[in-house]
Amino acid sequence: MAIINATTRDGAGKGVARKLRREGRVPAVLYGGGKPNINLSLSAKEWDELLVKEKSGLRTHRQEMVIDGTTRTLVLMRASQIHPLSGNVVHVDFTRFDPTQKIEIAVPIHLEGEERCPGVKAGGVLQLVHRELHISCLAGNVPDYITVSVAQVEIGHSVHIQDVTLPEGVEVHGEEDLTILTVVAPRSEAVDEEAETAAE
Repeated sequence: MAIINATTRDGAGKGVARKLRREGRVPAVLYGGGKPNINLSLSAKEWDELLVKEKSGLRTHRQEMVIDGTTRTLVLMRASQIHPLSGNVVHVDFTRFDPTQKIEIAVPIHLEGEERCPGVKAGGVLQLVHRELHISCLAGNVPDYITVSVAQVEIGHSVHIQDVTLPEGVEVHGEEDLTILTVVAPRSEAVDEEAETAAE
């Protein structure tokens, strides 16, 4: 569990946010748990270091936030806004952690059995359509990732959401027949097939 140091800030809006960023800080907000929202700021340097260290764990695991060096509360990171040009984090949203509350969150996909995949062994190329899934579950039961097995996938076949065994209490949002990945023929074979089809 990571420690997130935060400082309360006065005011909101673009002017305040720009000033904070010039000072090397990231605007943030803490909400939920039936309590008032709190406007916060984080050290940009510390936050970048946490992102590197914790990776997706910041989204899927509860973290301890220390506010103004004294108040401690358990939180989940809910959203992080990235500047499209600089790639810097410009705002972070946190919610108070309540293990009994049902939340919606994105978790990464973890592939299993790639070394045994018959489609890949036959020269096929595994194409991952989705790298994460949007799920809902109790905040206290958020999985680190969703495991998807490709151990039986042949060339030309796909894995859909209904083929995946989800952890108990986890539901996936989106299309009922959502395609997660597919194994396609090598490019040269695909081109040959297209040429044969066009010639018919």
